[in-house]
Parts: sequence; structure tokens; C-alpha cells
Amino acid sequence: MTATFTQTTRLLLLALLTMSLVACGFHLRGQVNIASQYKTLTLTSESGSDSFERSLRIALTKAGITLVDKANATDDTLNLKINKITTSDVELARNASNDVSQVQRTLSSQYFIRQADGKAVYGSRTISTNKTLTNQDAEESAKTSYNKAQTDSMSEELANQLLYDLNYAPQ
Repeated sequence: MTATFTQTTRLLLLALLTMSLVACGFHLRGQVNIASQYKTLTLTSESGSDSFERSLRIALTKAGITLVDKANATDDTLNLKINKITTSDVELARNASNDVSQVQRTLSSQYFIRQADGKAVYGSRTISTNKTLTNQDAEESAKTSYNKAQTDSMSEELANQLLYDLNYAPQ
């Protein structure tokens, strides 16, 4: 049995598929186009998070940005400066024993790009991400392990946000 679709039916199915993709959170993202002056940077990070710094280095390398040591930098090499990452938690739910069972954690930081003399070229820019952490009333070791894994995931998202934001830096 073969069904023939009219043009209206095809458009309806296409609209349904498109709305389904949007509803699930899918975003089509192209490659990041970083201006040539930002292709070689030095990195000064006071983030306080090893997982963020690792994720940031990976994201920058994937985008074609070369990180050099300050000793090997020229006067034209720009510096990517990351400020300390701040963490804040908001209680969302408590269990029957009045223990916190769910929190919303937010990680945020500021960064800017500056010249060798310290003058800012781009920024100060704020990046942030948040995630709902459940399982907060579990055994302490399970809670700690879960929270660390989620925070590492958030650090990766924060690094990607910095990279996407850098895409809009002026040339």
C-alpha cells in the first residue's frame, strides 16, 4: 500500500519535524570563525578550575587557536585573561526529612582579551551556565561524585560558551 503525499501534507510533516527538533533543544551550530588576530594567544587563567582550563584548552585548539607561552609571545600576541569562576547554588526542593534534594548550580566568570601592555581589546565579557543537580539527599560519597561529574560537564559548557562568544569579537 503506497500513500501519496500532497504538498500540504509534506509541509505539515516538515513543520512537525522542525518543531520537534526545536522542542528537544537542538541548535544547529556551524564552525566558529575566529578573527585572525585571535588565532595565537597567551592564556592567563585565574579560574580556579582544572577541568575548565582543560576544557578551554581543548575547545581553543579545536577552533584552530594556538596557545603560546608568554616567553614565546611577541608584542602583537594578545592575552586571553580568565577571572575566577564563581559558583552559586539555589535550593529548588527538599525531601520529607527537610533535607535539600535538588539545587540549581550556576557557574560564571568574566574574561577579556588584552594587549601585551594590558589594554583591553575585547571585554570584559561574562559567561555563565547552570544545571539542576538532583540527588542532593543521597549518601555523601554518591552526592560528591555526582556533583563533581556535573560540575565538570558544566565547565566544558562554560569553555564552549567562551569560544562561541569569542566568535563575535571585533576584528
